[in-house]
Formats: sequence, C-alpha cells, structure tokens
Amino acid sequence: MVMDSQALLDSLDLVADRSEDPAPLVYERLFARYPETEPLFMGDTRGAARGQMLRQAIETLLDYLGPNAFAANFLRAELRNHDDIGVPGEIFPRFYQAMAEAFADILGEDWTPAMQGAWNDLTAQVEQIVQGEPQTI
Repeated sequence: MVMDSQALLDSLDLVADRSEDPAPLVYERLFARYPETEPLFMGDTRGAARGQMLRQAIETLLDYLGPNAFAANFLRAELRNHDDIGVPGEIFPRFYQAMAEAFADILGEDWTPAMQGAWNDLTAQVEQIVQGEPQTI
C-alpha cells in the first residue's frame, strides 16, 4: 500500500495554521469512539500528557513519512511500554484514526478525499506495525 504522503503533510500544515491546540479535539474523538481509553488519562488533569502524546504521534508520523529512522521501532517500543500499563495494542491505530477525525473537523470543507485516504492508509500501516507485519510507505 502506497500512501499519499503529501496529503498527510498538507493536512498537518493546515491544522497547524487553524488550531492552536488540536489535542482536546483529538482526545474528545478518541474518548467518544473508545470510551475505555478515557480512564487511562484520569491523572492527566491539565492535559500535559495528552499534549505530549499527540506531539510524539505527529513527530513519529513525520519521521515515518521521511527517513523512517525511528518511527516503526518507536511504535513497537511504545506498544510494549503501554502494554505494561494495560493499554492494548489496538489503541495505536485508533489514536491515529481519532487524529484524522479531529483534523477533518478542524479543516471542514478543506478536508479532501486525498487526505482521508492518506489517513486511512496511515492507520492501516500503523495497524501492521503493531501487529509486527512489514509495511511500505
């Protein structure tokens, strides 16, 4: 599966231009779709951990689209770290799905079919990574 990297980058650029902090909307989407994830953040009363996780997810995405120097290995390592605190591996692709949904809300009519397709492809590739399958960009 070949992903439209430019559509992903375009969506990130537009979201950065339009939203000072997309984290609350991303987590709102995550918790709405997967309510079992909300209790995992009970101690994050100021949203610092949420913001940090979103930042790391975006940095990982940017690396994955570029040199892929650490992205796949980082996701696998975080899978193990999160498993140690009871977070199931299927949450990782769901998080990217929640990002896409939140970003689509932020961009409204400027969210394109190419962006949706690219985020769908990304989510599928993250699913492959956490399942230990080989992936291609």
